[in-house]
Amino acid sequence: MATWQLGPFDNDDAVEWCGRLENTAPGQREAVVRRTLDRAVVAGPSLAPEDAAQAIAAAATVLQSTAGTSASDSAYAPRFLLGREDIQVTPPLRSLATRALDAVLAHGSAWRLRWADDVEEEEAFGVIEELRNRLASATP
Repeated sequence: MATWQLGPFDNDDAVEWCGRLENTAPGQREAVVRRTLDRAVVAGPSLAPEDAAQAIAAAATVLQSTAGTSASDSAYAPRFLLGREDIQVTPPLRSLATRALDAVLAHGSAWRLRWADDVEEEEAFGVIEELRNRLASATP
């Protein structure tokens, strides 16, 4: 996973995921988000780092759809969704996004191990924890 910053859309895997989401028919975008989050929850800590990056991007997309504003300053954030209702955020979808981030952050997870002993390790964890907390407290 090539990562150039710590945001949810600042790595190659997230950018590719956002590109696929943008190229998906509007009526199918919510299903793409849900499948990505489901995959993370089912895999748990064994989630591959590239799938974890996509789950983070999907969770940030849920937050963006909840708040109506971009969840990231990244040029790669899915701003094409702003002002649209392609993704209907329900409490179960927000909960799924939160659980997916729990899998990403789980002790021993591949994503977490990839950051182990990195100079930005704590900051990377903090970004995901903040995203998780914002999702958990968001109201549609």
